[in-house]
Amino acid sequence: MKRIKVCVLTVFLLNIFSISWGNANSPHDYLIYVSGSYDKHPTHITVYTIGYWVSQASLLKKSSKEVFTSSASCEKNHYGRLILSLKPNIFYNPIMQILYGGISTKVYGDDGKVIITLNSEDEIYGPLTVLYEKLVDKLYKKVLTKVQDQIHNNEAINLYLKQKIGPSEGSFCLLLN
Repeated sequence: MKRIKVCVLTVFLLNIFSISWGNANSPHDYLIYVSGSYDKHPTHITVYTIGYWVSQASLLKKSSKEVFTSSASCEKNHYGRLILSLKPNIFYNPIMQILYGGISTKVYGDDGKVIITLNSEDEIYGPLTVLYEKLVDKLYKKVLTKVQDQIHNNEAINLYLKQKIGPSEGSFCLLLN
């Protein structure tokens, strides 16, 4: 009888823990996908004779988590209302000391179809130094804020969110590789 009580108690506690773990995977607003190829094949930006290889994927992922506060990486067991596939592009003008950048964003629904593609560009002034990550991060945050505003104001996305029943699961992003 004592063993049965212990077993019932154990099963009860495991159910409680599994429910709380399930809440850890609760839906976010966005699942963010940035191809790893932007780290494997970094972009080379130069200042006259000095050049830097920028691994854009890791910098863009970091910046996107700060701008899209209710977001997670697009991977298995993560859930979100929308899936955002981000494609970065940067260029530095050493004479003007301006870093130009743009992000092409494909917004996917849960059926795997592209709802809309958004393009946003901006620039930021600053000298390119060994700490180029700070300048690139500022630029990405500036562009991602524009993307966020475009998402909130887009009619097609708002219509999709009104019709949508449940969250999308991040396994879809395995197809984007």
